[in-house]
Amino acid sequence: MEGMRMAVVEAEVYVLDDDTNLLRAPDAASGEKLLAKLHEQLAVVSSIDGLGLWSWDAASDGVWVSPQARRILGIDEFELLTRDNLLAAVHPADLPRVLQAISSTTRTSDLVQLQLRVAGPGGEIRWITAKSAASRDSKGALVRVTGCVIDDSPRRAAEEELAQRQRQITHLTRVAMLGELSGALAHELQQPLTAILCNAQAAQMLTAKSSLDVAELREILQDIVTDDKHAGQIIHQLRALLMRGEMHFHRHEIADLLDGVLILARGTLTERKIDVETHIEQGVPAVLGDRVELQQVLLNLVLNASESMSQNAAGDRRIELIAAFDPEHGGVRTSVLDRGRGIDSEKLERVFDPFVTTKEGGLGLGLAVCRSIIAAHRGRLWAENRSHRGAAFHFVLPTAAMEARQ
Repeated sequence: MEGMRMAVVEAEVYVLDDDTNLLRAPDAASGEKLLAKLHEQLAVVSSIDGLGLWSWDAASDGVWVSPQARRILGIDEFELLTRDNLLAAVHPADLPRVLQAISSTTRTSDLVQLQLRVAGPGGEIRWITAKSAASRDSKGALVRVTGCVIDDSPRRAAEEELAQRQRQITHLTRVAMLGELSGALAHELQQPLTAILCNAQAAQMLTAKSSLDVAELREILQDIVTDDKHAGQIIHQLRALLMRGEMHFHRHEIADLLDGVLILARGTLTERKIDVETHIEQGVPAVLGDRVELQQVLLNLVLNASESMSQNAAGDRRIELIAAFDPEHGGVRTSVLDRGRGIDSEKLERVFDPFVTTKEGGLGLGLAVCRSIIAAHRGRLWAENRSHRGAAFHFVLPTAAMEARQ
């Protein structure tokens, strides 16, 4: 058999002569040995845990499924295989895609791969990857389809556990960040509550007079309503950031996200005598994302910018917030610019790595979490030093319209 290669045509075993490059049938003994070797190799492959093999013959409409494939698909080892009971194993939500793939294979496509769910023997839902390849005769007619199924459930479970750990870290980072704001937030809440109390007492005194000034009373009541709404906004933003849950993507205007962040940061910014300038391009598109997590990114960047200017003179502390459509990146670009000390050149590329921090006593997780949040939104976050002074942090997010088309 030296100088020859093995080939399988239909159900027969042939060898390919390297000299003539022609297929020819070997003698019976050699053919049986080659076929036995093929079966041995197939048995080894089909015994791999998490991998099942299958085939379908067009002429007989017969289906062969390896024991591993039966286990993955949740089909009893003695159950008669039919097209119906194979499809019955597929999750109803994924069945239309599977039927479409079958139809595509029989008509045109020869290679198909898709991920789907099946019901396990105990009723549990399992994720699998199914791959298939079609064989056709010289006229293009379908002869058979062979393929494999791969059990993705362990990988999916590991990915979900990792995602859960990341969500926990994100939440703890958010709580730690709000801890930094606690004093300023308490002061910020105290102001409207004190104003409400004073206005309510003034209204009581006004009503005690013999001649009631209705216009003045109306003005006092309006002040109470305004202060109450302000306090309510602060509490609402706090509650949203403290809640832990799954990401929920909705359409958001960048201006609304910035307003919510500035409500929470206003006390700190006032305390540190920092001016904020906001520049939002007219007609900037909305983005699709999780409001709480995007505000966590913005709040973290604003607080970092505030911290970087702690050594500046009181009149030289300014943060610029800029939002505009970025044609180069094809999305909405939001920038947080400061006039601080900037970032050391050796740390500029590593500032988003976990446990790398530019703040004294910082954990170095805030920016790492911010980058992971932006990445989960199909965006990009980066930093650079400004030409004159200070640092600039930018992130680009796809527009809501772009995401809807995908």
